[in-house]
Amino acid sequence: MKWVRFAALIALGLVLRGIPASAQQQILNGVAAVVNDKVITKDDVEQFSLRALQAAARQTRTQEAFEQKQIEIFRDSLEILIERELILREFETAGYNLPETIIEDYVNQQVREEFGDRISLVKTLHQRNQTFESYRKDIRDTFVITTMTRKNVTQTLVISPKRIEKFYQENLSRYQVGDRAKVRVIVVEKARHARGEPLRIATEATRRARASEDFGKLADELSDDARRNKGGDRGWVENKESDLRKELRDFVFQGKAGDVSDPIDAEGAIFVVKIENRELAHQRPLSEVREEVEQTLKSVETERLRKKWIAKLKAKSLVKYF
Repeated sequence: MKWVRFAALIALGLVLRGIPASAQQQILNGVAAVVNDKVITKDDVEQFSLRALQAAARQTRTQEAFEQKQIEIFRDSLEILIERELILREFETAGYNLPETIIEDYVNQQVREEFGDRISLVKTLHQRNQTFESYRKDIRDTFVITTMTRKNVTQTLVISPKRIEKFYQENLSRYQVGDRAKVRVIVVEKARHARGEPLRIATEATRRARASEDFGKLADELSDDARRNKGGDRGWVENKESDLRKELRDFVFQGKAGDVSDPIDAEGAIFVVKIENRELAHQRPLSEVREEVEQTLKSVETERLRKKWIAKLKAKSLVKYF
């Protein structure tokens, strides 16, 4: 099918026909890639990258780091857009049929899950300067891509028990757990109370907790941090700085399950900690991590098969970068 190889360039030539050379160059400068007869513009890439760029702007600390991340995001976004076009073309040329009733049901489901109702959807689309028709097309394309990927990549994916056991034995260090503890914490911030009050509140919390009052309810009543609504629950923490500040770790990893700390005065706040459970360093057995190992292997195999499939689609298509 040689015509497929030239269709995109013909389409682009039709766009440029009759336009002055200087203007043609501006158009070409705005093209990121061509996939068969589909032109992907740099504006398409920027729009697709918008949310990732916003997240990167919040997470990076320097302009240089952001600019490097921006390059990576644009590159990855372009590849995703190219892959989408390849998959959509495969759907069309393979002659698959997708009843409109299925699409309509899927669109309605997405509207309910993302927006609640059509009125909220219309308002949001207006803010995005997007029409319902283009939104519906995006939903349809996503449905097609998901369905095609499932059919060609994940539908028959099975990880054997032997492979799970082999991976576990070869990666024992991944399933080792250091000393850890399950804790709840009450935080009394100094800036929120009059002088002397934080220590009084924390001392009261310690007294009541040691008198067997429910620590979670005490945290909800007395704590000043965001986890008060979860009863001060910090979950499982290890003896490392990223999990818990040093002043608290000194108590937690010298104590035992059930212990409640005296008020711990640290910079900016006074803390009360309860150790709910303690576990010493150990190797998690395969019986405990089997599903985790299987999911890891499925993710690796899915990505390998997906790349292999996309390579096949590229081999029978025209993909040109600008």
